[in-house]
Amino acid sequence: MSSKYMQPAIEEIDPLDTMPPAKKSMVIFFLVDTSKSMEGSKLESLNKVMTDILPELIGVGEAGTDVKIAIMSFASGFEWITPEPVLIEEYQRWVNLSADGVTDLGAACEELAKKLSRNAFLHSPSLSYAPVIFLITDGYPTDNYRRGFEMLKKNRWFKYGLKVALAIGSNVDMDVLHEFTDDEELVLQAFGADMLKKLVREIAVTSSKIGSTSMTLTDSTGERSLEDVAGAKKEQMVEAIQEIKQDILGVEDLEDLDDLDIEFDEGW
Repeated sequence: MSSKYMQPAIEEIDPLDTMPPAKKSMVIFFLVDTSKSMEGSKLESLNKVMTDILPELIGVGEAGTDVKIAIMSFASGFEWITPEPVLIEEYQRWVNLSADGVTDLGAACEELAKKLSRNAFLHSPSLSYAPVIFLITDGYPTDNYRRGFEMLKKNRWFKYGLKVALAIGSNVDMDVLHEFTDDEELVLQAFGADMLKKLVREIAVTSSKIGSTSMTLTDSTGERSLEDVAGAKKEQMVEAIQEIKQDILGVEDLEDLDDLDIEFDEGW
C-alpha cells in the first residue's frame, strides 16, 4: 500500500500518566545548643522529647504539602545532623546529641543564613512556604552573634519565616532571644525537665501546623503579599504561645513567673 494512504499512528495517552500537581514544601529548622552547660538532664530531656515528637509531626501539613526537618547542633562551631532537609516521614529515628564546648550562636546563624537559599536547603518547589526556625539554648553566646544576626536579617527566607526561641533554665540572655525572634512574645522559658518536654512538644507541633497549613502565599484575589502572610502567621503563633503559657506555665507573661511558687532549674 502506498505510504500516502497510511494513517499516522495515534499515540494513546494514559490519563493516569500525567504530571502530578506540584507539591508545596515547608522546612522546620531545629537549632539546638549542645554546649557543655547542656550536659546532663537538660540534653537528656531534649533528646527524649525529640524522639517522642517525631511521629507527631507526620501529617501536620495539609494535603499536598511536604514537611521536612533540618537539624543543626551548635557548640564550639556547628554541625548539621541532617546533611539536608529530610521528609519528616523518613526521619523517625532521632540521633541523640551530646554536649561539649562553648556556645557559638553567631557561627550557627551565619551557617543558617547560607542554607536559607534556593541554591542550598530550600531548592524545593516554587510553592514553598517560608520556613519555621526553632532555636533552643541554655546560655549566652560566646562568639560574635551580632554578625550572624545581621546576616540572617538580610535573608528574605528568615525575614518571612516563623521564628520561635526556647530558653532552657534561668541563665539565658533573654535579650538575645528576643532579638532573634524580633518579638519577645515568641520566646518561652523552661525552668525544669518536665516543663522542657512539654514546651518543646507544643512549640514544635504548633509551629509546624501554622507554618505549613495556615494559608498559601496569595488569597483568592491574589492581593495578599508575603508581608501579609508572614504577619498573619506570626499573629497566629503569638496567640498559640499565649495559650501554651497559660496551659503549661499557668501564666500569660514570663514576668508573671516571679509570682509562682516554682523553683527555677529544678532537677538540673
